[in-house]
Amino acid sequence: MVAVTPQVTPHVDIMDRIALIIGFCEKPRSRREIMEFLNLNDRKYFRDSILRPMIDIGRIKMTIPDKPKSPNQKYVVTKKNDEIGN
Repeated sequence: MVAVTPQVTPHVDIMDRIALIIGFCEKPRSRREIMEFLNLNDRKYFRDSILRPMIDIGRIKMTIPDKPKSPNQKYVVTKKNDEIGN
């Protein structure tokens, strides 16, 4: 077993969450569904630390990109994930 230092623990946690989201979002999911799946309550943290970075690097995409604040907005994995092997 590899010891994880406190300095890398947040990075490991984020990477684990990204992997979970990629699997979960094979079908379109709402922000609320993803947050519940990850057992998160803080929308701002989720948006700024997880969701937005994943969109920015192309791991997930919005189903309604021209209306990012739509109540019907969902998120789904991109084909880029297949190219990089998740």
